[in-house]
Amino acid sequence: MKRNILIFIFLILAATSFKYRSKTQAGILNPDSRVLIEQIADSSHDPDLGIKTEKDEIRSLENQEREAFIKKDTAKLSSLWSAALVVTNPDNSVETLSDIKIDFSKNRKPMVSFDRIIEKITINDNVAVVMGHETTTVSLDSDYQEKGVTRRFTNIWMKNGSDWKLAARRATNISEK
Repeated sequence: MKRNILIFIFLILAATSFKYRSKTQAGILNPDSRVLIEQIADSSHDPDLGIKTEKDEIRSLENQEREAFIKKDTAKLSSLWSAALVVTNPDNSVETLSDIKIDFSKNRKPMVSFDRIIEKITINDNVAVVMGHETTTVSLDSDYQEKGVTRRFTNIWMKNGSDWKLAARRATNISEK
């Protein structure tokens, strides 16, 4: 609590001094001076502040979806995926939710790891676009052979009421190991 108060006071002081320091000789706001205030005020990197933005919510949903995929938790995935989900796979096939369920029920190779790096989240009204890259590793056989794939991805989340659902996904392999 004490830390939050100190940050709040610092932001007020920074904003006050910003008003006087950020004007050029012509009295026009210097666009570079905004950067410091935006970086200080960005709460997405400080979980102690307790402020949750829509981007934080999407980041959390992305992680929940990734973890559910690793664990093959179909109940959790069903709660995160839209009934109208459409996916373009790395092999350029387009699948609907029913196709994905059939693929999921087949005996898939065990996933050893799945890391997702989000590079950009853009939210416009009720649509969130998430872009980044991910690396998956699956076990090929009982001799502990593994296959790793790195891919670029774009996930599109749509908000219906208060819930976000994954509505579309595109994944493209960029390297295999």
